[in-house]
Amino acid sequence: MENLSKFNEFCYIYNMITVAETVREIVTGNPELRMGMAKGLMNLSSVARYIHPAVEARAKKPVRASAIAMALSRLQEELPNLANTPTPKLGRKITVQRGLAVLTFPNTARCREGLLPLQAAVGKANGHLTISDGVREITVIVDQSALPLVKENVRERPAEKRTGIASLSVALTRENLSTPGVLYRLLEPLALQGMNVAEVTSTTTEFHIYISEEDVMLALESLDAAFG
Repeated sequence: MENLSKFNEFCYIYNMITVAETVREIVTGNPELRMGMAKGLMNLSSVARYIHPAVEARAKKPVRASAIAMALSRLQEELPNLANTPTPKLGRKITVQRGLAVLTFPNTARCREGLLPLQAAVGKANGHLTISDGVREITVIVDQSALPLVKENVRERPAEKRTGIASLSVALTRENLSTPGVLYRLLEPLALQGMNVAEVTSTTTEFHIYISEEDVMLALESLDAAFG
């Protein structure tokens, strides 16, 4: 009887560990759940009911909702409290540039051939030009007034074209470079406002967020409230 009791205890502990690991995988793989739990915004019983089918599917066995809630409670204590993490300091005020266009082209030899003369033409006009060279696509961000130059030099039809775009250029400090999640913290206020980010680019100490011109003032107010 004693051996049977120990076996049952082992099975219980093993099942709880399995449930806890499954819950951890689901929560850490979902940014919304992870952020909500870290900030204490979610009712754990409701979260347990919500992820119950996913936990059972991944664990491949029936799991009680109370066991999931217990695993969530323990996990919440381990999650970093994002609300209490140091607020990143920005290097200087955010710079805004309006009247931009974002074009995405297929990454072809013909497209690449046109980028060099395009850079020269836009540079001569002291215009804005950002090029992101991906594996399958190339994104070009220019002043809307330079669209004829793009058409003239890049002789490919854009797969996507968006106008009425503005850039928010955020200067980061050297201390930000080693701060985990700093770019996430910059985008979070905009996501909470339901804004659609058209594109992002960066250098070592600059982060550029491209959004609709209609959202510029709300974006600035949101970032100022978060980091001001």
